[in-house]
Amino acid sequence: MTRPDPSAPPAPTRRAPETTGLPTLEDVARAAGVSLATASRVLNGSTRKVADSYRERVERAAAELGYSTNVSAQAIARGTSPVIALLVADIADPYFGLIASGVARGADEHGLIVTISVTERDPAREARTLRALRGQRPKGLILAASRAADASES
Repeated sequence: MTRPDPSAPPAPTRRAPETTGLPTLEDVARAAGVSLATASRVLNGSTRKVADSYRERVERAAAELGYSTNVSAQAIARGTSPVIALLVADIADPYFGLIASGVARGADEHGLIVTISVTERDPAREARTLRALRGQRPKGLILAASRAADASES
């Protein structure tokens, strides 16, 4: 058995990437014994055909690991996210509550998530919120009860 030369420079070490502790798509692929591409096709709704045996392995591994898709990464890849953004003046107002309830029901029927923002009828706040929401690439945006100033009103 040879001993390492103490004068030799240390071997490079690989640092583990910073993680959130949540299972990744790579973890699922490794656990299922499939390629990353196959795991992605199964879990991200690709239209490409995956053999049933691989699909079952990937789905089982994802369930066992508690994997959930990264919606932000999907939004980047697809250019859109499964989100409907709803901007209301005041969610405590029953009128806006009914609107939110209807939007939530419709979104659920289509497998979408609703993000609700309260604007308090402040045009500057509406504009800031709209800019921020565009970055999330929502499938749709509903602006209820905007109070943008109209020059003809006085």
